[in-house]
Amino acid sequence: MNNHWSDYWEQGHLTSFGESFSSNYTGVLNEIWAPRFEELTNDFKVLDLATGNGALPLLVSDYLKNRSIKGEVIGVDLAKIKTDINAVNLSENLNVKLLSNIDCIELPFEDGQFELVISQFGIEYADLKKAVPEALRVLHCKGRLALVMHHENSLILRRNRRILSLIKADEVEGIFKLLSGIVNKMGDMKSKQDLDRAKQDQSCEALRKQLNSSVGVLVDRDEAALKDCELLNYVATLFQTGLFWNKDKKLNYIEFARQQLKTLDVRLSELADAAQSETSLAEIINLISQHDASLDHLSSVVDENKDVLGWNLLITKQ
Repeated sequence: MNNHWSDYWEQGHLTSFGESFSSNYTGVLNEIWAPRFEELTNDFKVLDLATGNGALPLLVSDYLKNRSIKGEVIGVDLAKIKTDINAVNLSENLNVKLLSNIDCIELPFEDGQFELVISQFGIEYADLKKAVPEALRVLHCKGRLALVMHHENSLILRRNRRILSLIKADEVEGIFKLLSGIVNKMGDMKSKQDLDRAKQDQSCEALRKQLNSSVGVLVDRDEAALKDCELLNYVATLFQTGLFWNKDKKLNYIEFARQQLKTLDVRLSELADAAQSETSLAEIINLISQHDASLDHLSSVVDENKDVLGWNLLITKQ
């Protein structure tokens, strides 16, 4: 799955669900992590699993800027990490490493290296029956595993399920076919005269009306999800920025947009599959008891509007 995630992180996102919820979750999550960072001792070593573009290592850096302790944070991800750590204004007392192509079910670290292992909306994409024991393996005695994971009933999941439902609608593929039909009918557009010619073409006008009708159906079905999936932005770009592109460039752009939505489908489907239920959490709790660890804390992450954002788990290795 790491290719489409590599492309996703390349766009600069800091979370696995984009920036749509940043105003809701940032403060809440900072409150969760602050107590964990407060417990760090001098010369600490922290491991961040499925780090994405390094949001948590950067948060550790921010936390340490006014503190005297020093240490190291290593962020690992199966996908390619975009963040250039040398270009980031890090705390002087923190060493940060971001390592790509690292699977959290097979970590390249010796036993007992870290006092804290963390993950935010990441570890649950792996096989937890392997990833959790592996995380415990690299923790030293009394070390802690702190996780924030997707919740099956969270605001994030509910919104993403709506997007998934919408982009799977027949009208979406129909829109791409109509766009291709319009571009082929218009031919190469080089001037206002070419545009006037296209507007007067009855077959082109018929396709345009079908396009507007299909978009209208999706607006009526779920306007918010339609905006979230970016389909309307692709259509607007084609007929505004790309109006006078040659025909082949327009057709290539339509195919690019189609593939972007297919990738979005895959990514959001993986997110939905990764979301944890009370039943799956019970399995994790049972699993850690078999690996000399105990559960210290389990709660829902809730924002200021009382919307559920995820699960918060804190585990201690005995």
